[in-house]
Amino acid sequence: MSFLTRIFIFASLLIGSTAQGQDQPVVADKEKPAIMRRPLPPDAVVPVIPPTALDQNEVISKEPLSAHISAHISKLAQAEREKRLQFMKVVINDVVRLCQLDERQLDQLLLAAKGATERSMKNWHEQAERYFRARLKDADSDTAKEMLDDMAKVNFGGNRSKEEGESRELWKDTLSLVLNENQISRYEEVLKQRHLDRIDAFSSISMTTLDSHLRLTPDQKKGLGKLVYQAAVNHLDDVQRYWGDYLEKGMLMSLANANEDEALQEILTEGQFERLKSATANFDHFWDAKKRERQEKKKNEKDHGQKSKQPSPPVERQVN
Repeated sequence: MSFLTRIFIFASLLIGSTAQGQDQPVVADKEKPAIMRRPLPPDAVVPVIPPTALDQNEVISKEPLSAHISAHISKLAQAEREKRLQFMKVVINDVVRLCQLDERQLDQLLLAAKGATERSMKNWHEQAERYFRARLKDADSDTAKEMLDDMAKVNFGGNRSKEEGESRELWKDTLSLVLNENQISRYEEVLKQRHLDRIDAFSSISMTTLDSHLRLTPDQKKGLGKLVYQAAVNHLDDVQRYWGDYLEKGMLMSLANANEDEALQEILTEGQFERLKSATANFDHFWDAKKRERQEKKKNEKDHGQKSKQPSPPVERQVN
């Protein structure tokens, strides 16, 4: 076979292969038909999936720290307000029993009790704000809730804070307006006697504890009893606000420390005095503060007295 023949055969085969490839149909990719959803009727209800506890915690954790603190204080304030209002209802029931109030008087006292309770909360709010914001100053919002829960039992305003409403001027003024003269006289007489009974009881149990611990002679008991009674007159309310109903042995004996050491040393022997100071050392901070207050008060009164004695500067005569 010649060279030209071979070239001719090869060219024929090549042309036939190309033509065969062009005759094959080209299959194009077909798109999947879109799924058409039927429109919902106008009155259809779309089910709402409630958030899980995990979702809610995640939302809470993203709230600002200030919002955490404010919400926590608001929750505690509601419980504190209810506690104080319940005490004022006890006070009102006391007035009702003693003074036989009519319905109009009772309604007025209930309104005043709510107002006095709300005013007594002002100091509570201020202390709570300072306390929580100072302790959570460097905390982040993720840990704030846990830290606040751990501080839920903090007490603001003292151990007898729930009784503050009774001492508010709003409450006292309302009593003077709502009650008649006979009712006011009756109520004040009972309150005064209760206060004297509390002083007698507290000073008596304090002296009994001191006598048991120090083994006082009759003369010592008489002399120290006068000092302790006067201390109860001056400081019983302060003691109960600070310690509440906590009647521990050392605290009861510490009532004697309301007096100056020199006054106690005139009555007690050196051994008794040291024994008293040792037993009441844990309560010195309270009585030291009271002594400083007393000294400051005397100093202010002395300075005020000296200023009042100074002659007024002469008034210059004006010449027109």
